[in-house]
Amino acid sequence: MKGKGLFFLLVLVLAFYSASCTQEEMCLSNQHALQLGLYSAYSNTDSDTSLVSATVYGINPAKDSIYKSEPVNKLFLPLSFISDTTAFVIDEGSLRDTIWFRHSKEMKYISRDCGFTYNFKLDSIWFTDEIIDSVAISNAGVNYSESLENVKIYIY
Repeated sequence: MKGKGLFFLLVLVLAFYSASCTQEEMCLSNQHALQLGLYSAYSNTDSDTSLVSATVYGINPAKDSIYKSEPVNKLFLPLSFISDTTAFVIDEGSLRDTIWFRHSKEMKYISRDCGFTYNFKLDSIWFTDEIIDSVAISNAGVNYSESLENVKIYIY
């Protein structure tokens, strides 16, 4: 009987502990990034495509590598909390493009445990054209915990 009582007490404590946690208290680290899909510039419809060996890194202020010689058909890129423009280099072998994103930001309260973060709104995009044919903003809002494609990149 003593073992059953201890087991019951343990189950009761675990039930109260898990009931006390709310969804809001689970902070999502790195859960907001600019989400880009890669599409063929030669297709009449939005046809997914990929880069075979892409290296993508940020410029100004740091050259942090985000992807390194990887096959990709989607990119998840962080926007700057400091500047209103964020730039990346997309390198595919001997071809290289730079893409700039102009954005505004608004501070957002997540919760007492998670604190604050920024939500972004894309204003404009400009780029070089070795790999990239064109771009389209499909969803200008880059918000914490959303998983929506923000930009379509049409590549040659």
